[in-house]
Amino acid sequence: MEEQTSQGSFVAYGHQDILTAAIGRPEHPSRVRATGVGVMIKQYFGPAPRTSHTSSSMAPKDLEQLTQQIKDQLEESITKKVTRQLMLSFSQM
Repeated sequence: MEEQTSQGSFVAYGHQDILTAAIGRPEHPSRVRATGVGVMIKQYFGPAPRTSHTSSSMAPKDLEQLTQQIKDQLEESITKKVTRQLMLSFSQM
């Protein structure tokens, strides 16, 4: 397997890693290797850290300005497309 990997004929992808290929059977989902029966990922590694979905590295004022810029650009783009379509429709009449 190592030789195939080094030559590029075996490429690990997702759950099909080199150990799974060597053993010849897929891993059981939600289990941790070599920990014994019944040990689940959360029990072994602990709960996943909580992250805020609203956290941003930008200041709220900067984020608000960026949002407004995007809205303005989107509105301008839509207006241009609609105008172009209307002009095309009228010219075909």
